[in-house]
Amino acid sequence: MFERFFQETDEACCVLEAQVEASGQLGFVLLEANASFRKHAWCGETPPGHGREPALPLDEAWLELLREVALSGCDLHACLEGPEPEQWFEVRAFRAGDAARPVVGLRLRDISEQRRLVDRLQNLRRITTVGVLFWGAEFGLVDANEGFIQMSGFSREEAIGKTWQELTPEEFHPASWNAVRQVLTRGEATPYEKQYLRKDGSRWWGLFAPRKIGDQVMEFVLDVTQRRHAEAALREQDRRKDEFLATLAHELRNPLAPIKNGLHVLRLSTQADSPAQRTLEIIDRQLNHLIRLVDDLLDVARITAGKVRVDKRVVPLRDILTRSLEATQAAIDAKQHRLTVELPADDVHVAADVDRLTQVFSNLLSNAAKYTGAGGAIHLQVLAGEHQLDVTVQDSGIGIPAEHQAGVFELFSQVRDHQPHFEGGLGIGLALVQSLVRMHGGTVEVHSEGAGRGSTFRVRLPRADAPAQGRPADVAQPREGAARRILVADDNQDAADTLASLLRVEGHEVVTASDGLEAVERARTFRPEVAFLDLGMPVMDGLEAARRIRAAEELAHIRLVALTGWGQASDRQRTREAGFDLHVVKPLTPTAMQEALAIAAHA
Repeated sequence: MFERFFQETDEACCVLEAQVEASGQLGFVLLEANASFRKHAWCGETPPGHGREPALPLDEAWLELLREVALSGCDLHACLEGPEPEQWFEVRAFRAGDAARPVVGLRLRDISEQRRLVDRLQNLRRITTVGVLFWGAEFGLVDANEGFIQMSGFSREEAIGKTWQELTPEEFHPASWNAVRQVLTRGEATPYEKQYLRKDGSRWWGLFAPRKIGDQVMEFVLDVTQRRHAEAALREQDRRKDEFLATLAHELRNPLAPIKNGLHVLRLSTQADSPAQRTLEIIDRQLNHLIRLVDDLLDVARITAGKVRVDKRVVPLRDILTRSLEATQAAIDAKQHRLTVELPADDVHVAADVDRLTQVFSNLLSNAAKYTGAGGAIHLQVLAGEHQLDVTVQDSGIGIPAEHQAGVFELFSQVRDHQPHFEGGLGIGLALVQSLVRMHGGTVEVHSEGAGRGSTFRVRLPRADAPAQGRPADVAQPREGAARRILVADDNQDAADTLASLLRVEGHEVVTASDGLEAVERARTFRPEVAFLDLGMPVMDGLEAARRIRAAEELAHIRLVALTGWGQASDRQRTREAGFDLHVVKPLTPTAMQEALAIAAHA
């Protein structure tokens, strides 16, 4: 039975006999070995059996162990390197027989894999670029490598025993608890980022990846503080860039206002069909294009900063498309394009911010006109489904190669650069279109058969039910020839003078003021019916001037119109609270001017 156990056990076993060699040192020959022992390289091809076999090629560490056991009779336990590379054995040795003729028994267990794991763990302990933490059953720290010690500022003795709650700022506890639950339920957690506390109380950012190993949790941590700071710096630079673009667009609107007003005065006072009138039409068309670019620049900066809100109401889609066509008709006519429009027979409705959705289709129609050669075709079509509306703008223009189509809606993308003979743009129009469409719960997509094959842009919007009260009546226009007493207040003298000239050409009586305080005084003495007040005036701004006018009972009849380069919902809220009746974004268009005068006519 013993012989069978000896031969079949997985543990390598052998019996060695000590012999005095010619050198006077004890040597050892193999008396007996089991199959497990003979698998190893030091036995070569020697067949199993009994009797003396050649001395084993043992190194000095093994020989010293065997000699000590043979001479002392004490049992010894050691870890020794085997004959193969990176091979280690746990060795137990004992003596049989007396010191005069000792026989040594060996039991060996291959611990190579465990030794490799230990070596790896030792290497992990020495690593400084990555932190390694070992948590016990109660998530107390039982060990940490040099990397974590350097990151945290604690000594190893100070860190051992601390819980993750002690090392983690309270606002990051929920993320840590989530990781704990993942480790307990599935053995590992999705890598996550949080802040940790150093010994001095300062904070650092780490990327943590915990994994359960046996009854402990090993967690790797990478210090990402520098990356986080770099990201924060980039976000700040991006915020300043957006702020700069918004301010730039706002400042550009100020000189556009007097140019637009002065141009309108010239057109009213110039004979129709004259060369001068045709020149003014060209200037007006290009000026409108510049105004749209400025509007897009401002809007894309605000959208990027998350400051744009849409003020939705249910309106007929036909009204929005009509406004978009009016805004782009001049550009379409200038290149003699053939425009066809296909709309449903009955009105279909959308919940929309009218100005924003008009901007969407104006951009698409403007692009179609711009990137289609003279005499091309543009087709606007609306298909009404039960729950959605598809609006397509199709042109016969230069098209878009397949490799460019995926990026057409990216900010600053120049999707037409494959056709250098067509003028480029800022690369913001389509990005703005996509953002505004998404704000309306819709989608926009592009299709083109390739260069020279035209393009089709499809906007898909949720369909809305028609309002029960029907369509609101159009804003009434002032009576023909009805002259008004009007106050224009703007610190930009050119803007004030050109608007006053435009109003005088229309037959109105106008006075001007250059700051808010003067505007209040003129309101008291002139008693206007309508007052156009710029918001950014010196001495007293337009908001305070409006409050003072509203506070005077004798001036309660005055209709107040805010003139500003800012048009966000928050800006409109401020002007409403100050007492304004209308908020107009510069430059003042004839339509907006007529709307303001209509308010006075029907007050």
